[in-house]
Amino acid sequence: MRRRFAEIRNDESGFSLVMVAMMVTVLVAMAAFAVDFGWLYWNGIKIQHGADAAALSGVVYEPNDQATAYSEARNAAAENGYRTGDPGTTVTPVDHNDDATAVYNANQLKVSVTDTVPTFFMTIFGVESVAITKHAIAEYVLPLAMGSDEPYFGQDPELGNNPNYWANIHGYKAATQWGDRYSAQCVGSSTGDGCTVQDHARPTTFDGTRYTGGYVYGIEKGDSAGSLSVEVFDGHFYRGGGDFFLVGDEHKSGADGPTTVFQLYAPDPTPLDTSDNAVLCTMTFGPLAADQHYADFDGDGDLGSNAGGGLWNADPDDDVYPPASGATPAGDGYFDWRDIAEYDANNAWDVGSVWDQLCGTSYAGGAGIYPLRVVTLDNGDFGLNRYSIRSSTSAGPAPRMFGLGDMSVYVNFATNYATFDLAEVSQVHAGKTLVIDLWDSDSGIGNVSVKKPGGATQSCEWEATTGDGATDSDCSIPTGSYNFNNHSMEIRLEIPNGYTCTAGVGDGCWWTIEIYYPGGANDTTTWSAHIEGNPVRLVE
Repeated sequence: MRRRFAEIRNDESGFSLVMVAMMVTVLVAMAAFAVDFGWLYWNGIKIQHGADAAALSGVVYEPNDQATAYSEARNAAAENGYRTGDPGTTVTPVDHNDDATAVYNANQLKVSVTDTVPTFFMTIFGVESVAITKHAIAEYVLPLAMGSDEPYFGQDPELGNNPNYWANIHGYKAATQWGDRYSAQCVGSSTGDGCTVQDHARPTTFDGTRYTGGYVYGIEKGDSAGSLSVEVFDGHFYRGGGDFFLVGDEHKSGADGPTTVFQLYAPDPTPLDTSDNAVLCTMTFGPLAADQHYADFDGDGDLGSNAGGGLWNADPDDDVYPPASGATPAGDGYFDWRDIAEYDANNAWDVGSVWDQLCGTSYAGGAGIYPLRVVTLDNGDFGLNRYSIRSSTSAGPAPRMFGLGDMSVYVNFATNYATFDLAEVSQVHAGKTLVIDLWDSDSGIGNVSVKKPGGATQSCEWEATTGDGATDSDCSIPTGSYNFNNHSMEIRLEIPNGYTCTAGVGDGCWWTIEIYYPGGANDTTTWSAHIEGNPVRLVE
């Protein structure tokens, strides 16, 4: 019996050794697989970062320059270690033109990166390498077009187009409480050299070639046919005490007034960044006295001063603001769009002569958005300059003009209600948040209403820097109940998930703003609009 028990013990020892050996083998295999899986996981993260970088680098060139978008995507992937052509590596960009099912809109770019990663211990089992593929989709949200879907921005007196506002820019050392949020450098009511610089100021700089600051307009040329012409109406600031001259230039000091510069650039995919755009034209409009004009009205060959007075030979009661009792034309009070129409109709002067072609020439070029920057120079003056811009092509479809992201306007109409094109919001923004900012929305405004294309309304939230705010079911805000002078009001609207629109059909994708001014309006304000979120971002 003892001998039998000994045999059993010996058998168990042998079994244990076998079990231990088997367990060690399994543990070693698991450790080996863990090392390989960790190695593959780490490489997967690296490949994903490469795909992310490639998509973000290339998407800013969509949708207008596919070749550059793809090239920049591949360059960014290569900088992260993934170069197409290397053994086992591919980088594949795809945009909406190539595969509309892979990306959701024309402002997106998908980049797939595949890399073959060697293994260590898995080679024992015949797995010598693993191909890992990662992809990223990036989106570039262009700045919203604002204010116009036409070939002009502001009123065109020659053709009778009257959108109820002129383009505006204040002198460099003007006060923000006069309505210009970005070009005016001085906070509150302060003016002139030594004023306190306001937080939102865009300083004018010049590097010898390009300007920064002011406001940027987009001139969108639909195709490569024809040359582009850009014209400015009343680019000069007219000084003359407290009088309003031509389209409403307002002299706020005894100095000469602001010098205004218009700079036109060749198009590229980033219209707000003009640091790398070719400069096509720079034209400077200095201040002029009220008796200086564009046309030789008296035929003496002198364009600077004409016999018989200034550009306007108005009734003395009609060229001051506020209007004197019995002023004619009735209700005008100062020179505005209706005055221009009336004077031109009476053959007092040729309104067409007040348009200046930028640099006196046109520009051949392809399709795209041509940025036009408008700034005032730091010469210590702070008058308020109003103007209009229009564009045309020698062939092909008419271009369109708009403010890029924001605009400063001089609102000018005689009726109680006026509706303005606020921002073009394409349906790719469904489900996102539209943010609108109105600066200095005072001067007798009764209420402000924001409406979707077609005139429908929806709920919005608003908050002003005065501390006032509320949720409004139809986004009709009773601004007349508050004093928003030198204050901003932010309006937030959630764009419905099912939001749709078709550009160029009916109201297109234009959201509008309706303003109620009891008795009409003559006021300067600054509007901005954007889609919330980083303009260049990963969406997948």
